[in-house]
Amino acid sequence: MTRSIKTFIPMPWHAFDAASGAYMLHPRDLHLLDPFIGVDAFTMPQPYFPPHPHAGMSAVTLMFDDAEGGFINRDSLGDFSEIRPGDLHWTQAGSGMIHEEIPAEPGRAARGLQVFVNLARAHKQAPPAAFHVRRETMPTLQAEGVQGTVMAGELHWQGALLRSPITADARWLTQGDMIDLRLAAGASVQFEVDAAKNAFFILIQGELAVGEQALPAPGALVFERDGSTVLLQAGPTGARGVLLAGRPIGEPIYPKGPFVGNSAQDIAAYATRFYRGDMGSLAASF
Repeated sequence: MTRSIKTFIPMPWHAFDAASGAYMLHPRDLHLLDPFIGVDAFTMPQPYFPPHPHAGMSAVTLMFDDAEGGFINRDSLGDFSEIRPGDLHWTQAGSGMIHEEIPAEPGRAARGLQVFVNLARAHKQAPPAAFHVRRETMPTLQAEGVQGTVMAGELHWQGALLRSPITADARWLTQGDMIDLRLAAGASVQFEVDAAKNAFFILIQGELAVGEQALPAPGALVFERDGSTVLLQAGPTGARGVLLAGRPIGEPIYPKGPFVGNSAQDIAAYATRFYRGDMGSLAASF
């Protein structure tokens, strides 16, 4: 059964400075996206965010393969990774860590998605970890008018199961599917997605056709959880975006700044750990 459309949420622009900013998806009803908490479609040509903590969640950087430049990720675990165009970096903060992501080449805009993913109560105190997936190791899919890359998670495609290398790491806790997609003008594609998973499509460029309606970028097309088939159809200018899917955690969500708990008490405990130095330290690079 093909899933029906629940809603389309426009993503307004939030400027960080004169050149940097993001189209942001942070709905009031977080259950629409569970286990995802929010998405920022960012453009950043210059360093902007100094080292900052996270806890109780994951911050995932998905770099578009046509971005001018990438990021350098540094964190209090000692990770130093270049997130090149087409790469994915998953910062699973768990009990808490500090990281910094800045353009690898100032002046060359890094463009991609920052996806915030919740952790279940049982995993919010897990040791932090960082995962990196190179573009060349990711499975790809292709059909007439359709190109895609399985950046995280898995996808059933034409009788095969395509799996990102991140799925092989037993430390990866809240698993989510992230499929980068390009659809030519008027092209359509359908995917089998576990009926237990929430699913939505972040439209970055072009437009989607839903019946007689045209939905322009940027925005999020959120599907009902009433079937196992997700259908996407591009408008006359084509469409570019990312399909995200994951099993909802179904627990209370209490976000506060860089921390995500189940209650205000959880946030206070994370703040205490941070100020006490238990999340490590990281000097700013700019």
